Amino acid sequence: MTYSVEKTIATLVRISIGSLLLLKMLVIKKPINLDITVSLIMTNLLLFMTKIEPLGNMLK
Repeated sequence: MTYSVEKTIATLVRISIGSLLLLKMLVIKKPINLDITVSLIMTNLLLFMTKIEPLGNMLK
């Protein structure tokens, strides 16, 4: 694999771990407004999805 693909995969892994930790913190440990929780999760997923598209283009 090229360096840029490895770097992109490493970034995706960090974002995935961050998403899981955010979800755990918001939903399990701190019961807060559901709208805020959903908004934060969707924002995090949007960032994740924008990272996936360039990776898909590189692997074609």
